[in-house]
This record gives sequence, structure tokens and C-alpha cells, in this order.
Amino acid sequence: MQLCYVVEVLRGAVTFFWLLFLTDGVCSLVDEVTALSLGSSPLSGVRAAFAVAVLVMSFPMAAIIGVTPKAPKRVLVPPILFAWWAGPAMAFPLGLWKLAHLALVLALLQVLLALAVWYFAPNLSGTRRSLPFALTRTQAFSWKYLLIAGPATALVFLLVVASSLALGFSTQIELLTGGYVRVRPDGIYLVERQFQSGDREVRLAGMMHVARREFYSGVLPPPDSAEPSIVLVEGVTDRKRLLGGRTLDYGRLAKLLNVTSQSDSVFSNRVIDEMGKQAGSGGTAGEPVSANGAGIHYKHADVDVESFHPQTVAFILAVIAIFQSSDLRELIELLVDPSSPIANQDAQEQVMDDILFSRNQRLVAEIELSLKDYRRVVVPWGAMHLPEIESWLRDHDFVQSGEMQRKALGFW
Repeated sequence: MQLCYVVEVLRGAVTFFWLLFLTDGVCSLVDEVTALSLGSSPLSGVRAAFAVAVLVMSFPMAAIIGVTPKAPKRVLVPPILFAWWAGPAMAFPLGLWKLAHLALVLALLQVLLALAVWYFAPNLSGTRRSLPFALTRTQAFSWKYLLIAGPATALVFLLVVASSLALGFSTQIELLTGGYVRVRPDGIYLVERQFQSGDREVRLAGMMHVARREFYSGVLPPPDSAEPSIVLVEGVTDRKRLLGGRTLDYGRLAKLLNVTSQSDSVFSNRVIDEMGKQAGSGGTAGEPVSANGAGIHYKHADVDVESFHPQTVAFILAVIAIFQSSDLRELIELLVDPSSPIANQDAQEQVMDDILFSRNQRLVAEIELSLKDYRRVVVPWGAMHLPEIESWLRDHDFVQSGEMQRKALGFW
């Protein structure tokens, strides 16, 4: 009697999971079609709730597969794999290709997969195309099955979950940075892209505040007097000392990761050395300075802190305080402090405008000005800035002519 009850519970759980998977697909499909027709997404909240429910239910379904030989794997395995691939894994690699209406296609595929499972899986009477699903015709429990299938199922499922989360994280980072940051199994890579328009070239080189020492040594091009180049240098100045002489120091983070801080790198030392020659020769601030007459010039192309809104200045000071925290306790206190400028939701838009978009406007103006006098413009800036700059180049008849990637951080 108890065995029959357990079998009925298993059958009901499997059928419920399938219905939940189908409902999620139908809801997503309706939401996508409605969004395309009306321009809004009325079911986004419900859709997200169903998607989370499917992922949560996949854990007990995987447990059922590993515990009992009666588990109908043809019913459970395809929806579980699809849910983690289309959800946390962001449909890798399709999510990177910026395909039109990808969400609509995924929703349609989910509905079709659910219907295919229903069509081909047998029901209680041994036929198809009806519910509830039949369990596999074998014993409900076997120690031999549990000892073999249990660990194997747990390992495979954990690999599916871990790989899905890793692929989703990698895809999200790559999309957020326009592909200038790529997370791979062996480390984090930064991309440099070359754009050509006539005899003019612009190089957009993604940068990080901390990276392998070898990464920084290959950013700047070799000197070529026949092809004069200018390097547009990033770095917010603080002439009025609005930050009290304090700066963001990534040295502790670099030491923790056993890498090099950009401020201590060959790249920064070379830039500082050449920019210092400009000041020593009586050059005007902002004018490009030549690297020993070898055809490479340097120019500061960033803004000063005084151009930022007071909310942004307060935000920067709060971040500096976090980086300068003396211990873990102080770090946590600063992070969770509700009065901190970092917790000010209303100020975030202003901060993004100052730190990202306004600086990009200044950089675009400097690129446009530099292209009048130089055949090559090198832009070694933070990767978050470069997608907008790339968009401006493409809008001004620049065509991508090359691409290379450099390993910034290694995982092993």
C-alpha cells in the first residue's frame, strides 16, 4: 500500500514538472508575441516566476532520477537540460550572437519540446498523447541502482548547474562590455579591435585596473616614425583636490590576486615618463607629447573631477574608503551602510552619466580631433567605455579591420 502511494506521488510530481515546464514556455511565448505587437511586456513578472519555479523543481526531479529506477528519464532529462541552458546559461552561444527575437525562438522551442515529450512518452495505459505519464516498468527501489545512479546523477546535474552559471556569467560579461571582456575556462581576456577608414586607423584596447604583468607590456604599439600615432590616455584628474588627494589604489587587490596593478605596470610607467617630458619641456597641458621623437605621442583625453556632480564625488569617496578599509569588518560595515552614497539609488543614474557617458563624450571629441593630425589613434581605456566608442566609429564610416585578445587574468 505504501509502495503504491509512493508511485502515485512520483507520477504526480513528474507530471506536475512537465506541466510547469509547458506553462513556462506558453507564458514566455505569449509575453514575447504581446511585446512585439504592443511594445510592452505585461507578463514579465509571471514569466520570471515560472522560470524560477522550473529551475527549483529541477533539483527534486534530478534527485528522483538518481534514487529510483522508475524515473521516466525521457520525460525529465530534456526539460531539465533545456531549462538550465535557456535560462542561467543564456542559451550559450546563441546569446552572444545578438540574434533577432532569440527570446521568442527559445519560448517556441520550449513549447515544442514539452509537446514532443508529451507525444512520445507513454501514459498509464501504455499509449501516448495523454496524461499522466507512466513510470518506467521496473522496481521502485534498488540499492545497486542507488549506489551507481545516485552519485552519477548528482555529479552530472551539478556539472550542468555549474557550467550553466559559468556560461551565463561569461555571456553577461561579454554582452555588457560589447565583447571587449571575455571569460574563458582558463582566464579573463581583453580584446583590442582595429578600425580603418581610408588611411586612418583607430585601435580600441580594453584595459583592466589589475592584470598579468605580461598583459600591459603589449598594449602600446611599437614606435614607427613613418606612421605617427597618438595614445589617448585615460585617467580622471583632480586639480582642485576635491577628493582630498586620495585615489583608488588597486595595489591590495593586485597583491591578493598575485597580479600587477595598472598603476605599477610597464604601460603606466611609460605613459607617465613620456607625459612628464611634456611638463618638463614647458609644454601646454593637454597638448600631445612625443615619445623621443619616435612617432608616438601621448595626450590626456579624460576629464577632471570638478566636472562631476557632487553626488558622483561623494560616490567616488565612498568607493575609495572601501578600498582603503583596514580589515574585513570595516569593509563589510562600509558596504552595508544604508547612509552610504553607494546605497543611494536615486544618484546611480547621475553617477553613470558622469563616470561613463560624459567621459565618453570627451573621448570621442579627442578622437575626432586627433584623426586630423595622426594616421593612428590608440585608445587604451576601460572596457566598459569602448562599446559606445566603437558605435561612434562605425557611424563615421570606420570598418573593423582586425582583432586580437590578450590574457589579463589566469584562473590556473
